[in-house]
Amino acid sequence: MFKIEDLLCENFSSYPEEVRDYLERFSNNLKEALKEELINHIAEDMLSNIENSKEEFIVKLSIILNNGHKGYNNMSTKSLLDLYLEVKKEEDFVNLLDKVSKDLE
Repeated sequence: MFKIEDLLCENFSSYPEEVRDYLERFSNNLKEALKEELINHIAEDMLSNIENSKEEFIVKLSIILNNGHKGYNNMSTKSLLDLYLEVKKEEDFVNLLDKVSKDLE
């Protein structure tokens, strides 16, 4: 069994090599899935704002442009997960974990 903290910090040095390989692949896939989900969420939110109200879209875009938007590629898995859980439910995360796990099979 592994510790979730190790997965989030990408610290697999205490695991046997065969387990380490799996955990590294799982962690990479999870990170990519989190980035994809976050991008899709923001895009859907912004696109719905365009359809509903040009003003809401401009406000959201202004916030991103004025405050910047940290690049997901530079974030740790833990940071991505924190952002993900701000906009999604824990149940969504469990489903995402299942999907990532199945993709490795």
